[in-house]
Amino acid sequence: MKKFGNAAGKVKAVLSVFEDGEKLNGKEICIRMNEQGYRVEDGHLKMFIYHNMLYKHLEKDDVKGVNHYYTI
Repeated sequence: MKKFGNAAGKVKAVLSVFEDGEKLNGKEICIRMNEQGYRVEDGHLKMFIYHNMLYKHLEKDDVKGVNHYYTI
């Protein structure tokens, strides 16, 4: 398995799990990343999305207190 560490391709790896018009929460993104062979925990992934991807590459909707992310 590939470690989801500090790599230049993190953003592309996260964006690769989304399909057109799809909204995913952090746990679903983490599951898909694990299926692709990355070792990542959902808490670390959520922090990476919040600090590096939100409003640049992804937008979020709050559904019953859970953030669902979608591509811009």
